[in-house]
Amino acid sequence: MKRVQIGVNVPSSAAMGNLKGELEQIAADGWQWAELNLAACPFLIGGRVQQPAVEYVKGVMESVSLHCTAHACYGLDLRSEDELHRQVLLNSIRVCAALGIDRLNIHFEEYSHDRRKEERWAGRVREGADLGGELGVALNVENVEVEDARYALDAVTALSHPNVGMTLDLGHLWLSANYFHYDYLETVEACAPQVRHVHVNDNGGVFEPMRLTDYHLYNTLGRGYRFTFDRGDIHAAPFWGAAPLAEAFHLLKRAGFSGVWLCEYYSKSFHPLNGDIRRRVLEEIEKA
Repeated sequence: MKRVQIGVNVPSSAAMGNLKGELEQIAADGWQWAELNLAACPFLIGGRVQQPAVEYVKGVMESVSLHCTAHACYGLDLRSEDELHRQVLLNSIRVCAALGIDRLNIHFEEYSHDRRKEERWAGRVREGADLGGELGVALNVENVEVEDARYALDAVTALSHPNVGMTLDLGHLWLSANYFHYDYLETVEACAPQVRHVHVNDNGGVFEPMRLTDYHLYNTLGRGYRFTFDRGDIHAAPFWGAAPLAEAFHLLKRAGFSGVWLCEYYSKSFHPLNGDIRRRVLEEIEKA
């Protein structure tokens, strides 16, 4: 039986100066994979690749026994008319290739209901996927809690590009399904054929409307407050919230998913319990 591939995101506080220590801690906790947000290090400034940063981080990564995936900068907006967003996508792919990372995660964000914007999004993703195909970097489009996940699924399906798949974020889906009133497990099952990467995190399923009405104010809410009062996308450790993760694991495994189960949560807040959290998630995947 093929070994389950399980990983965790590199903490958001990571930067070049402490990246080696963060990766070593992830390895010590037993994870096989780590997901690095490219915005954590100055790989791109003004959309341009900064080679000294790439070379330094590549050396750090080669010194630690981990496989890595990557997440594009959260501000990337491929529907924007600004060509800088296109450049950031393409150069993010080039950074991944230079670092030896073979998959890059990008957010779908909100469906615009504007044909021109959606065509721009699709064209840029297709261009990025073509470049990624040449460089050995796959693109995975992630559902976000501010939108019905089926829009992301439809967009990936319509692209029908061999180098584009879906990242199914199970925590985002739990919030979205409850807020927009559609079925969580039915959607997991519908997405499963397109899923190449999974984000595993938890929450209570209570959407925070401020995420849509005042994003800047939303970002000022302290993590401890949001945890305590269960305010939106809290990225709690798997099985610390209310999402039906075990049932989702079953559906994904039944559909043949064999990619990385990437636990994307605020691991710093759960230290020194991360080893136990990893073991729990692994047990649930194996028995699903």
